[in-house]
Amino acid sequence: MAAKRRRKTKIHWNIGMIIFVVILVYILINVILFLGKKKLTVYKVTEDKITNTLSFTGIAIRDEELLKASQSGYITYYVEEGKRIKKSGTVFTVDKDQKVQDAFVSQVQQLEKNKKVIDDEEIQHKITDYQSVYSDHKFSTVYDLKYDLKNAILNLSEDSMKTVIEAVKQKLGDTSFETQKSTSSGVTQFYSDDFDGKNAKDITSKDFDQSQYRVQRYNTSDKVKKGKVVARINKSEKWQIVIPLEADQYRMLKDKSEVSVRFLQDQTTATAMVEVAKKGSSYFGYLKFNDYAVRYINERYLEIDVTLDSYKGLKIPNTSIVKKKFYQVPVKYLTKGDNSAKEQFTVRDTSNKGDVTVEQKSFTIYGRTKDYCYLDPEEVGENVVLQAMDSKDTFLIEKMKTLKGVYCTNQGYADFRPIDILIEKDDYSIIANDTNQGVSRYDFIVLDGTTIKENQIIY
Repeated sequence: MAAKRRRKTKIHWNIGMIIFVVILVYILINVILFLGKKKLTVYKVTEDKITNTLSFTGIAIRDEELLKASQSGYITYYVEEGKRIKKSGTVFTVDKDQKVQDAFVSQVQQLEKNKKVIDDEEIQHKITDYQSVYSDHKFSTVYDLKYDLKNAILNLSEDSMKTVIEAVKQKLGDTSFETQKSTSSGVTQFYSDDFDGKNAKDITSKDFDQSQYRVQRYNTSDKVKKGKVVARINKSEKWQIVIPLEADQYRMLKDKSEVSVRFLQDQTTATAMVEVAKKGSSYFGYLKFNDYAVRYINERYLEIDVTLDSYKGLKIPNTSIVKKKFYQVPVKYLTKGDNSAKEQFTVRDTSNKGDVTVEQKSFTIYGRTKDYCYLDPEEVGENVVLQAMDSKDTFLIEKMKTLKGVYCTNQGYADFRPIDILIEKDDYSIIANDTNQGVSRYDFIVLDGTTIKENQIIY
């Protein structure tokens, strides 16, 4: 039996099917275009403030008198650390066998029997402070209390001190101990470190490595060596902080005379005079203060923020910023002719027959500097010649300049508005809030300027 041939199925096209296919293809194309198109999002303009701040770890250099031990032995301080001492006040004594220290205590106790020389309230205050911070995990602070109390007991008036010193000399001899007085008034500190005798200009890059920093602190009864710094008198509220700089930070500070400094330890803010210097391949900044020296007297390394500038204005995303070309016209062609309070331009027109006519026209000014103003080419047109009012000078409008701006959507379409950027930081910029033809607070702008064209209708 012969095999039956299969019949091919034919599609019978009609006008309805053709219309259906066309519509289907149209829908598919629009879906693909929609999915691949950037979404239009608007942003509400707000006010904000951006501060240009640099963070540093600086080294404090103070105006100090360094006091050294004149002989090896045991030290006894006669003023409390952190307290102010007057000029010629007794700071400490050093004796070789510690007998003098006991003799001093004995003489003070003897003097106490005759008259009041010790501040009992101060002693009680120290004990109360100690009790408020005591912890079993920090038992070593007991020794700090011991030294503080001993120093407080020996912290006599200068007249009483002279009486005690004379009594001890008579008992043990003039050579039994050495007395050190202060040649300046100031605040006392009892330590020695790597920066003894250094001034601000002596600081190098290596000094900022805190892992290499060495400090020796002293208390009454400690044994000290001859020639070692055992006390220092901070003579003035004038002091400096030296900071390390990168090359770009050096350039940013180079033209500054003063900056605002915030101490991260307690958020205190102060104004500092600033100088910068380059030493070889390294850069340094020198911040000079007239106060707060005593406030941070216990700190050699300080964490600080340095504020260079502060800008307040309108905050906009950087993605909103677009560029547009404008005609650049000298401001000398602006006039207030015809008794008009509004600035206008005198447009000069020459007919085919050579007849010249002039006409006052108003163009929207989108930006202005001392020498130029900027006009929209679409509004002005081509081959426009301006006539100066105070001379026969003419100007053909053709030179272009690119200005930055954003698309405002308040009116339902993309309206270009020029901006004046004060500072750019991260993803946002702060712009001036008084730009001619610019945006205002609470205006809506296009978040991504690449998603739309100028004058495109949004809704």
